[in-house]
Amino acid sequence: MSTEAVPVAKELPDGRRQLVLAGVLFAAGVAVCALTMMRGIQPNDEGLMLQAAARIAGGEVPYRDFWWYYPPGQPYLLAGLWKLTGPSLLDWRIVRVLADATVALLAWRLASRRAPAGLALAAWLAALLAMAYPSGPHPFPLALAFALGALLLFERHPAWAGLLVGLCAAWRIEFAAYLGLALVLALALSTEPDRRRRAIPRLVLVALAGAALLYLPVVAQAGLGNSWDLLIRYPATEFGDYQSLPFPIAYDGPLNTSSLGGFLSDSAENLLAWWLPLVALAGFAGSALALLASFRRQQDWPVIATLVFGVGMAHYLLVRADIFHTAPLVVVGSVAGAWAIATWRGGDRRPAAAVPVAAGALVAAFALAWSIVEGLDRQWLLLRTPVASVSAPAADGVRAEPRLAASLSRAVADARRLAAPGEPIYVMGRRADITTAGAPLFYVLAERHNPTRYDIAAPGVVTSLPVQREIVGDLEAARPPVVVRWDSPLTAAPEPNRSGRSSGVRLLDDYIDSRYRPSARYGDWVVLTPRRPGT
Repeated sequence: MSTEAVPVAKELPDGRRQLVLAGVLFAAGVAVCALTMMRGIQPNDEGLMLQAAARIAGGEVPYRDFWWYYPPGQPYLLAGLWKLTGPSLLDWRIVRVLADATVALLAWRLASRRAPAGLALAAWLAALLAMAYPSGPHPFPLALAFALGALLLFERHPAWAGLLVGLCAAWRIEFAAYLGLALVLALALSTEPDRRRRAIPRLVLVALAGAALLYLPVVAQAGLGNSWDLLIRYPATEFGDYQSLPFPIAYDGPLNTSSLGGFLSDSAENLLAWWLPLVALAGFAGSALALLASFRRQQDWPVIATLVFGVGMAHYLLVRADIFHTAPLVVVGSVAGAWAIATWRGGDRRPAAAVPVAAGALVAAFALAWSIVEGLDRQWLLLRTPVASVSAPAADGVRAEPRLAASLSRAVADARRLAAPGEPIYVMGRRADITTAGAPLFYVLAERHNPTRYDIAAPGVVTSLPVQREIVGDLEAARPPVVVRWDSPLTAAPEPNRSGRSSGVRLLDDYIDSRYRPSARYGDWVVLTPRRPGT
């Protein structure tokens, strides 16, 4: 028998093991999100952010030179990429994949603070799947990443957390407000007087200074009045009237009950997605109930920060309760849910806490499972959906639903043929008096500019008489050789808010009808060219 020693594998130290696991989870997150990043286009949401980036790359300033009510962080980031690589639908997708994987990783790290490994991984998966779809160049993924980073840092490094609050404000002002309030309240509950006295002023001052430094160059160029009007007044006083949706409770979509197979193939995903906002809201409420019922100030005061920020994410969802606004609450709710389940499993010896902890944890577990099942089913559905390439130089291999890809590609090619480089085109929806979506992505794909200030088809703005007069004046001065009308029902959908009701103003329609005639139609895209004199 050999006496040669058998080598024994050495275990990695805990710190290195966590670092390796973090790397694996980040890589897995990138892989999952990258599977579908080239699938699907959004003529409205994708277009408005990329068109803003194009304008900024060309030297324009938001709030002054074009109508824009989002914070400057995301369009300036994309404008920098536009300067480096040129017009592309690919750049933002890479940024989004990295941001989604980062959000999921930070959610896992935050969940790991108070939950065992298995529950933290469940929170990671739920967060990742929520971020993976629906995708888009929206500003919230980076804002959410900054917020989760601040929630991880504020206990020991309040100044760094404050810096992340300031960065968050450059992407989503309301996220930063929720976050700042959450961190200050949690620190105020700390049982250490020195922490309260020193940490809160440091965090607040750094956050305000960071946000001011990021906003100052833009506001200085755009003007304080314009910036306030579009960044604060419009979102606070008008956005909700035109964009809010009723909370989805009673399902009114297709329902196939002829067989189990038919239900699973035709109805399951619709039901899962429809009730995801309700389940996410209930799950977060259950988590909050369990965590507050078992709350011990000495050790649990940091939990308050995540719960208060979660309330903010719930409000973000309630403003417009659709699939595009669900992910932030699912992410924060998954973290809180993992903590609540861990609290229940750990047991609370106080009799008064037993029932609310158990009830809240059960609801949280249901919501966590629902989010994971819905996300997995949605990813599988996306991978099975037929797609075709969009033929335009800026598309960079992005694919869409075959009929949309074909019609859009032909319309873009026609517009590029009729309008020479440097000449403007104008893109509009079905009706000037009602607008629920636009197609600013057409400008990006055609690589032709808009002669007006209005890329965003904002109801209450482009449907108003003063703005339509302004647009008509700009068109009369520029005389674009091409007008493209996106004649899709999506542009004038009967939404249950003010955007779904006619403003009665059709000045722009009358002008277009008097100056342009249909030249070609490609699916829902109608290409119009100038009328000959006398016709």
